Amino acid sequence: MDHTEEARAVGEVIDRLAGRFPDLPRDHVAAVVEAAHLELEGNPVRDFVPVLVERTAKQRLKQEATAVPVLADAPSSGSGSTAGDDADVVELDPMEIERRARERESGFLFGDLGGGAN
Repeated sequence: MDHTEEARAVGEVIDRLAGRFPDLPRDHVAAVVEAAHLELEGNPVRDFVPVLVERTAKQRLKQEATAVPVLADAPSSGSGSTAGDDADVVELDPMEIERRARERESGFLFGDLGGGAN
């Protein structure tokens, strides 16, 4: 993972956690994420840094605020689902979020030689 990809991934962590903890100011969430990111500076293996940053920051933010539940694979608006449905609330693992992001970016233009599931 190069520096640009890592910065993008850390930015997405800030976005996710800001949505997850709406009662905390976005600037504070960003500061907690950046502090967690700085703690991992100097480590030679960077592939899992965004996941580790998100896990650390989420633990710290949970101590300060109430988390908003995240729906796993939320249905699209045209599926007939209403807000009153009893949806199963599942906390997504940061590794699963990263896997899904990479899956969206996979394809022929991104190095997949056509054998992917898409």
